[in-house]
Amino acid sequence: MNSYLLSFHPALEGDENRLLDPALSLGPLEERLVANAGVVILPQVCRQDLYCLVKKYQKPCFPRPGLQMHLDGKVGNAALFTALDLPHPLTLIFSSLDEAVKHWQKGGVIGAGLTPPLLAKGAGGGEGTNVFLVGSVRELEGLKNRLDTRCGHGPDGMVLQQYVECGARDIRVVFIGEVLDCFWRVGKQGEFRSNLSQGGRVDRVSEPGCLAKATGLAKRLRQRTGLDLAAVDLILDPDQNPLLLEINPYFGRKALGGGNSYLRLLLQGARNWLEKQGVEPERLNLAC
Repeated sequence: MNSYLLSFHPALEGDENRLLDPALSLGPLEERLVANAGVVILPQVCRQDLYCLVKKYQKPCFPRPGLQMHLDGKVGNAALFTALDLPHPLTLIFSSLDEAVKHWQKGGVIGAGLTPPLLAKGAGGGEGTNVFLVGSVRELEGLKNRLDTRCGHGPDGMVLQQYVECGARDIRVVFIGEVLDCFWRVGKQGEFRSNLSQGGRVDRVSEPGCLAKATGLAKRLRQRTGLDLAAVDLILDPDQNPLLLEINPYFGRKALGGGNSYLRLLLQGARNWLEKQGVEPERLNLAC
């Protein structure tokens, strides 16, 4: 491929590089750069206008952020898993906390098959924030001014999800191009969340068969959606079958060895993708 490799990623340098000012709109320079590029490396947090520009000129790009633009967050993920008919805990979607409370008061939550305790999740948030375990409609009402229904990229709202007892642990499968890693996240004593930021720990050894089953389901999701840079969280039901919880396009790096280790893995994943595009992988390097 004779045209150049264009990178908008601050840590990855190609033949041409462009860092965007978040306060400024895209202009003729960015349009010319994309129009004449062969392939494009995008930032992990990609602007909608940049993604639309890349789509306009039909340029191959890594990562592919289309999913995070429309179905990011707890509400978007739940809608996606339902549309794809992939296994996930029973989940109801609401536009607001008031709507969820009224639906529960009228018997709609129990009538749909949900049995308390339930997880109340605001659309946005990460690292275990904006997630609450509730045992009654009164407890749900008590989340007013605490549960945030806003989401940066995906649809706003909240979900009520069946709580699946899993010993305060879940499974995370990380994709950077292909499957990169898979491990248990084990919550600390007395905590229903397993996030590392909430005191959880990583376990790559226990029950490898369960890890393999979870990886298989995550791969099915990847094949259906084109995910190439994301962490997929799953749990096991009482019969040891994996269930999808959520997709994290902006995932923590601690379990991968920290920021510098993550960037090396990202570079390798991007280079593997470039090779498949017929581009010399060595044309992409870490920024100095």
